[in-house]
Amino acid sequence: MAGLATAAMVYGTYTFSLPNGAAISATDAQDLNIEAGRRKAAIQSAAVVGIVSLLAKDKTIFVLGGLMLIALDWHARIANAANPQTGKVVSNMGYQSAAASVPARQQGEAAYS
Repeated sequence: MAGLATAAMVYGTYTFSLPNGAAISATDAQDLNIEAGRRKAAIQSAAVVGIVSLLAKDKTIFVLGGLMLIALDWHARIANAANPQTGKVVSNMGYQSAAASVPARQQGEAAYS
């Protein structure tokens, strides 16, 4: 029962951190905001699974929570990698990093001179 509750907590974390699959698929491929939310959800979910399984000292909790985390993370990655026009998965080669896509003015340089 605790394993299912942990899997539900992982599902809740992904539900509140990311838009639904249709919205992710409708955005441009390799969207930086979706990727940041996915990464945040994965870290939070891994922490929840680890803490609950350590407190309960039960491998089943770790396995069920971990499988849910892997499944939801894989689903979000594939949806974010798909091109909305073609529906095909696009490589992230050639896409700018998050730091490179923000203008220098917003990266900490003085906005007003």
